Amino acid sequence: MVMAAKSPARPRIFGLDWGQLRSTLFSRRSQKRKEEEASRQWFLLCGQRPQDLTVAPDPRTLEAIIPPPDRFWADPFLWSTEGRQHLFFEEYPYAEGRGRISVMAIDSTGKPLGDPEIVLSEPHHLSYPYLFTVDGEMYMVPEQKAARRVDVYRCVDYPSRFEKVATWFKGVRMVDVTVFEHEGRWWLFCAVKAKGLRYDESLCAFYSDHPLKGDWTPHPLNPLVRDFRRGRPGGRVFQDAAGRLLRPSQDCRPHYGAGLNLSEIELLTPEAYRERPLWHLSGHEAGGWRGLHHLDIRDNLMVMDAERTLSKPAMA
Repeated sequence: MVMAAKSPARPRIFGLDWGQLRSTLFSRRSQKRKEEEASRQWFLLCGQRPQDLTVAPDPRTLEAIIPPPDRFWADPFLWSTEGRQHLFFEEYPYAEGRGRISVMAIDSTGKPLGDPEIVLSEPHHLSYPYLFTVDGEMYMVPEQKAARRVDVYRCVDYPSRFEKVATWFKGVRMVDVTVFEHEGRWWLFCAVKAKGLRYDESLCAFYSDHPLKGDWTPHPLNPLVRDFRRGRPGGRVFQDAAGRLLRPSQDCRPHYGAGLNLSEIELLTPEAYRERPLWHLSGHEAGGWRGLHHLDIRDNLMVMDAERTLSKPAMA
């Protein structure tokens, strides 16, 4: 009679076997992360844009739009059509542990006109709802790093309904995707996590003759910027009245989202890249806040976000 060999006993630590201990430690880390998140809160700032964008703005002149205490709002993008203005942004309920995309109507001065409405939710985390138009239609490219993909959603009923129409990248770690047209070519800026490269230090670029084709060519100089102080994108690339191409970026040197920069892109071709820093503003300098990491400009409005420390954690 052949006896089956017994599996070796699993080691026990503090009365728990290794599987139980690992599960307990993971649960405690997850709870600690949620508590840390709930002790801080990102909120929105919206108002009139300054005339001179090459000088650091004063966020304290903007209207503070504060979320309920059980969540944060971040990564805001402005949009206007047919005389209506809206803010699209990441809404992150602490209890759920993942973000979704919401929209809020605002007036011509940037003041809210009502409560936000959820426009896009997936089983995984969503943030940075980047908006653009091509061939007369509106699209959104939200960040989906947890799913390791970059999907494109078309607006089918403004501002509240979007449907997925394409996937640009699969199996990638890519965040803050920012799409714009420049001198007859479409560009995709982003931050990438790869071997030896972190999100918070990188600016990478891809280009295409049409964004909906999905045939993005990587820039040969990637990463174009590798610097924790100003690499990672921090909002829409836009032109000022003088025709300068301006790029917001994050200062992640002290910690993620600690400050905001604006740089002028002086040269952008499939072979070369050069930018010149214009200004830097930390959250502490701006308003005594812990963070400041996003900027968007559209028409006469400007929107930013800032992170404050709460005196009492807000857990639902």
